[in-house]
Amino acid sequence: MALSSMQKLLLVGNVAERNTLIKKLHKLGCAEVVATQKIDSMRPTDIQQDIDDNKVKLAKLEFCMQTVKETRQTAKKLAKEHKIDYMPVKGRGMFAIKQVMTFENFEDLHRIEADIFSQIDQLKACKDQMTSLKGDLQKTENLLHSLAPYKNMSAEFSRFKDTGLVSVLLGEVKNDRLADLEGIRERGGEYEVFDAEITSGVAIVIPKHLREDIQEILSQAEFSICPIESDLTSSQMIENCYSEIDGIGKKNNMLVEKIMTYESIIEDVMKLYDYITLEIAKEQSRNNTQVSQSTYYLEAWLPQSEAERVQKELTESPLTLAFIVRDPLEGEDVPTFAVNNGVVAPYESVTNMYSVPFYKEIDPNAGVAFFFFLMFGIMLSDAGYGLLLTLGAGLILALRRPPKGELNLVKIVFMGGISTLIWGFLFGSYFGVSAKDLGIWYWFNPIEDPMPLLVVSLAVGLVQMFVGMAINMVALIRKGEALWGISSAFSWYFLALGIGGIALAGKIGSWAKIVGIVLLALGLILLMLSGTFGKKGAKKLSGAFSSLYGIINFFSDLMSYTRLFGLGLATGVIAMVFNQIADVISGMMPVKFLGVIVSIVIYLIGHVFNVAINSLGAYVHNSRLQFVEYFGKFYTGGGELFAPLGSQMKYYRIGTPEPKKEKKVRKEKAVSKS
Repeated sequence: MALSSMQKLLLVGNVAERNTLIKKLHKLGCAEVVATQKIDSMRPTDIQQDIDDNKVKLAKLEFCMQTVKETRQTAKKLAKEHKIDYMPVKGRGMFAIKQVMTFENFEDLHRIEADIFSQIDQLKACKDQMTSLKGDLQKTENLLHSLAPYKNMSAEFSRFKDTGLVSVLLGEVKNDRLADLEGIRERGGEYEVFDAEITSGVAIVIPKHLREDIQEILSQAEFSICPIESDLTSSQMIENCYSEIDGIGKKNNMLVEKIMTYESIIEDVMKLYDYITLEIAKEQSRNNTQVSQSTYYLEAWLPQSEAERVQKELTESPLTLAFIVRDPLEGEDVPTFAVNNGVVAPYESVTNMYSVPFYKEIDPNAGVAFFFFLMFGIMLSDAGYGLLLTLGAGLILALRRPPKGELNLVKIVFMGGISTLIWGFLFGSYFGVSAKDLGIWYWFNPIEDPMPLLVVSLAVGLVQMFVGMAINMVALIRKGEALWGISSAFSWYFLALGIGGIALAGKIGSWAKIVGIVLLALGLILLMLSGTFGKKGAKKLSGAFSSLYGIINFFSDLMSYTRLFGLGLATGVIAMVFNQIADVISGMMPVKFLGVIVSIVIYLIGHVFNVAINSLGAYVHNSRLQFVEYFGKFYTGGGELFAPLGSQMKYYRIGTPEPKKEKKVRKEKAVSKS
């Protein structure tokens, strides 16, 4: 379990065969083509326009998938209301894994490209029509809103016009301001109110020479001129609006139904998405090469374990080329490729979420796997919850059978469930019911006796911090800084042993106090010594004393592990509380059978909520302890993941169908023939 050693492929070939070579590297699936150094008499390749064109195609494919996805819920609702004819197509689901496609079938996907993009253009036309209809609907609804104050007005809007002697005004006023219009009559005018709910229409008639006299009154009443000009009445216009809205709805429903017909091409869209993604990767690989009139120069990283296979394939290839494979040079940016077993590999996603390991540093994933597993169970600490997580995640993994690198979170939850099952058994908690009440053996019950859980939490934290320091010591020794590494790690080991000896002297004898004081003094000396490394002159002295400040940080980091205690205790308490609530409410029911039903409902809701929220908390806080307290002791990070050609695929992977499935199909065909 470590980071793989990498080697670099340096290759020169006939420029006419460059695309064929890159396709071959893709098929091998273990080469990451990188940018080359500038070489005299050669020039860099520039095919950025091809890359940009393919990115536009990717955007269209994403548009297709997103449009169908966004429309699916609307289509389901309309189908349920029998407004459209739609039968949902079963999708891949939350726990989908990449489907397998042969290399030959993958390379043939260019044949469907024209047809798929033609259909996407039709889909876009449907989407544009829906957008246009949405705009029309908004305009119609705005008009309906504008007509609301005049719904009780029987005259056509066009009749409200000035004559030779009078001014005619039509507008709206909020109902609570209608009283402000009384001044119009006092000035020789007249008005009529068309009552409505919040704002009412108002028609005003006044001699033209008095028009300016009522301006102040109109302003005070917040009178708004009607913007509508029509030869129709408000009731006729409202009827037309509702008719138009109904028509827009029917057209929209037809478009929804039409859009969902494109659901049948989504699998092909996903295939083409991966195909074009790989085309971009290949084009970027070509862009990374240097070319002359007749040759090209290419560099690529390979895992050392794959170098021999690649050399054999290239040697036996009919292509015109020459190559060498060498170890990385000092200063080269080498990608990181972790090689771990099936237990540790899922936790790579946790480490990479923080930062990818730097090439050649000690692989932290084994330590992360062990401590993450250990702490997850302490935080949940209920055997019933552990059984639920193990069975649930295990069933998903059994049905999906994911390859390495997929469904990592489910694998982590599965292993976390096992850890929770173990710790729950030790703590004697089964869905919040104590092992004492069940007559089952247990180590201790954290709810009745919480202090041992606090001790366990701090002990696990101390061990993890010490492991981190040991890894840092090994890393420094590898760099030739053995004294620095040993003093940095053992200073804390001696300090911890010294404090422990002094604390336990009363129980194991006075000799422990003497040994403790000696170890404590030795630890302080080594700690001050470690603070002098990497410094010169007077800074060595200041570094020695400033390193003592690290004692405060050490205990601060150790206290962070009390979250194991807090979350572990909280899970048990919440589970117990839900049980008590169920028992109390059940006892209040007049019928025993009804009480049992209510209890079951409360148990289900309560415990499902508890296991869900605390599983999330266990994952988040566990990650935090790895990233801050553990990685802070030794981890460099800042690496770049090894990304060979082919790894960019999102929905499919290149491979061969499982033999068992093929046999099953052949067997079924044989039975049908017989």
